[in-house]
Amino acid sequence: MRFIQDHNVHQLLAKAESFLLEREAENNLLLGLLGRMAEGEDMGSIFGRGEDQDGIRTVFLVTKGNRIILSDGTDWTDEEAVQLAELVQSFIPDLPGVIGPVKQANQFAQAWQQKSGKLIKVHMNQFIYQLDKVEDAGAARGVIRAAANDDFSLLRDWLIRFGKVTGENMTEERAAAVIGRLIEQKRMYVWSVDDIIVSMAGCSRESRNGIVINAVFTPEEQQRKGYAQALVAALSSKLLDEGKQFCCLFTNANDPGPNKLYQKIGYQRIADSCAIDFQ
Repeated sequence: MRFIQDHNVHQLLAKAESFLLEREAENNLLLGLLGRMAEGEDMGSIFGRGEDQDGIRTVFLVTKGNRIILSDGTDWTDEEAVQLAELVQSFIPDLPGVIGPVKQANQFAQAWQQKSGKLIKVHMNQFIYQLDKVEDAGAARGVIRAAANDDFSLLRDWLIRFGKVTGENMTEERAAAVIGRLIEQKRMYVWSVDDIIVSMAGCSRESRNGIVINAVFTPEEQQRKGYAQALVAALSSKLLDEGKQFCCLFTNANDPGPNKLYQKIGYQRIADSCAIDFQ
């Protein structure tokens, strides 16, 4: 396999989108981010592809300051992982980590350790889920509504708390940018009981047929009341009714609570992924 750095996201998508869409849900992170870049959003990204005589075999993307993202759908050899690590190291020597299918992510991490001498540590083992139909919306009291500008401060603070729970470095500045963008795009939703917000969830990374639900958070004082189930189910139904063929989401594989919750709603596990840090 030959690895190539691309410089035009439209050209990369023209060559690689059909490959990524063969496993659309598994590749939702790549498809969503590449789609936003194609619409003009500047992420300070470096991206490219691996190909052989049969065509595209892999796609990679690094947005500024973040882990490299690897596509799903193709097995590599260890030697090919080393080739990609050498290419990436030539332009991002301080790469913070990798996220992707378990086998490929570990192969790349081992190659990176070999080339850089950095220690590698699993940040999170993840499950990827897909839903085509809501099975159980629960019976919690309340209603779903799109988040408004008046909700900004509360949801920003909740996203910071969400980052602490998930182990992500969610600074106040980053949380403000994310919540502001999602509210503006009408992609942040809340569950409200008697006009009091008790849970939140966002949707992003839209691909041709699917969309990702993320940032699902209920403060501790409102947990175990069915609000997260009701909100995620209602938001999933809304997105399907609006024309999406499926919704998907990532979970911490080692946290049984959310995994049971999403399976109850109707989400089915379709793939395993992992995030690995370089230290």
